[in-house]
Amino acid sequence: MGCQNEEISSVTKEEELSPKLNANKLASEISVNAYVDTSSYINSGFSFLNPSQLDKNRQAIGGSAYTEVYGFNIPEENRVRGIRWNTDDETTSIWRPQGIAGFTKDGVRYLLVSWYAKDDAEFKGSRITLIDISPSSSTYLTYRHILLVQPDVPANVTTYSQYGFYAPLNVHAGGIAYFNGKIYLSSTNLGVRVFDLNKIIEVSTGDTTNDKCGKDTSGNLYAFNYRYILPQIGYQKINDADPFSTIQVNEEGTQLWTGQYYAGSADASIVPQVFGFPIDANGMLQNTGIVAVTPKNSLFTDSHAHGIQGVFRKGNRTWLSCTGSPSNSYGSNARLARYTDGADDTVRYRWPYGAESLYYESQYNYLWSLTEYEPNAGAQNGSQVNRCIFAVDFSKYE
Repeated sequence: MGCQNEEISSVTKEEELSPKLNANKLASEISVNAYVDTSSYINSGFSFLNPSQLDKNRQAIGGSAYTEVYGFNIPEENRVRGIRWNTDDETTSIWRPQGIAGFTKDGVRYLLVSWYAKDDAEFKGSRITLIDISPSSSTYLTYRHILLVQPDVPANVTTYSQYGFYAPLNVHAGGIAYFNGKIYLSSTNLGVRVFDLNKIIEVSTGDTTNDKCGKDTSGNLYAFNYRYILPQIGYQKINDADPFSTIQVNEEGTQLWTGQYYAGSADASIVPQVFGFPIDANGMLQNTGIVAVTPKNSLFTDSHAHGIQGVFRKGNRTWLSCTGSPSNSYGSNARLARYTDGADDTVRYRWPYGAESLYYESQYNYLWSLTEYEPNAGAQNGSQVNRCIFAVDFSKYE
C-alpha cells in the first residue's frame, strides 16, 4: 500500500504504514488545500533533462517469460503484454515496486514504476523507473532508476552523509499517476506530491557513491548510486480521505482517483472508499466536485472492498486491484474487482499474486498492473520470483 505523513518533513515507514482509522466520509466532508510550491530549492544551480535524454542502463525481458512468475493466473486469451525486470531488480529485497503509470513522448511509449526502499536501504527513500516499451524503438525495454528527492534536509543523519539542498523522499510510493508532464505520487496521510518529468537532474558523481546525498559546498551532486534525481516541485494536502494507497487518472482525463488500503482481516471493521478529485488543465486538484464511492465486495465478511492496491475509473465504474482475499484463485488471493456505482457487489476476475496499482493505456485499450514480491517475501511464493509487469485486454473486463 502507499503511505506518507501529513507534513513535508521526513517520517519513518512504520509511521507511514499506520494510517488513522477514519470513518466513512461523504464527498462534502472531503477538502483539498491549495497547491504548495516547493520548487525554490532547484531554482538556480541545476540543469534539467527530460525522459528522452536519459541514458537507460538496464535491460528488461520481454516475450512470455512474465507468465512464469509465482501466482500469475491471467487467462491466456486476456494477456497482451508482459515484462520481467533484469535479475538484480527481479530478486532484490531492498526495493519493492508499487505504482505504475505511463505516457508517450516523441512517439515513444514509456512506463513509470514507483518503488520504496526497505531494510538496510530504507534511508534511500523512494524511486521511479522509466521504461521504454515501444517495440520499434532503438532502446526497447531498456530502463533507468531515478531517485526521488525533496527539499526537507534531515538533521542528525547517521546512516549516510547528507549535504544540502535536497534529500531522499522517504515514502512508500504506493501509487503514481501521469498528467500533462507531471507525476502525482500518492502520499498516505498527506495527499499528493508532484514532480515535473522535464526537471530530471543528472548527478555529477554519476554511479560512483552509495553513501552520500545532496549538494556539497563545492557544488558536487550526490544521490547514493543514482545517476539521476527527480525533485519534488510541490504538493496538495487532501483532508479526511486518507490513507491514500494509490492514485490514477480516470479514462476521461478529468479526475485523479485515490483508494484507501485496509486489510480484510485486521481492519475488517473499517469500510474502505475511493475518491475522485477534479483536476484542471494545469494539474491542480480542485476543492469542488469531489466524488466518494464505497465499493462492495462479498468476498469479505462485511461485503466491502478491502486490500485496495490499485484503482482505475471510467464512467460510473471503478476497477480495483485487491489483495488479501480469504479465498484463492489459481494460486493467488488477489482479484481485479469491477464495481458499478450503487451496485450490491463487484464483478471479480483472476488477478496475480502480489498485484499492485493499475494504469490504463487508452490508445491500445490495455490495463497495466505489476506484482511486487521478491523470492521469500510473500506469504505464499517461497523462494520463487513473483515480480513482473503485465497488461491485459481491457475489453475483457468491461
